[in-house]
Amino acid sequence: MAQLSKNFSLKEMTKSSTAIRCGIDNTKPDKQQLINLTHLAINILQPVRDEFGSTTVNSGFRCLELNREIRSSDSSQHVKGEAGDIECKAVDNLVLAIWIRDNLDFDQVILEGYDGVDPASGWIHASYRNDGQNRNICLTATFPKGKATYVTGLPE
Repeated sequence: MAQLSKNFSLKEMTKSSTAIRCGIDNTKPDKQQLINLTHLAINILQPVRDEFGSTTVNSGFRCLELNREIRSSDSSQHVKGEAGDIECKAVDNLVLAIWIRDNLDFDQVILEGYDGVDPASGWIHASYRNDGQNRNICLTATFPKGKATYVTGLPE
């Protein structure tokens, strides 16, 4: 099993119940995608795990076919291997997003589907670019009527 960092494997970053259900092979990122996944694991996921313990990757790498199946944009950083949607059982998702913002270099941190009431609501989309061009953008996404609406920043 290929390890991307101390606690994150390639298998974990490519698993997808949607891919399995639809017969899509999501297990073979190309060389650049694999490099990007490794940098994501080392620079974002592993530090989160070291700080907060158990960290679940809800969605990591998505091949283009899988990404289209879930109706995401072809330009999604998940397709490039640069993004993961994560949660940590031990911490409020807003606290997790703020910790990443304040402690790590990143491209985007998006607090998605967080309702402000249930600390386990939603998830964190965290991305990392390996080209030295991380933008450190923070956004909050809500889903009125099922379509994502983004606002700049995190609720404080």
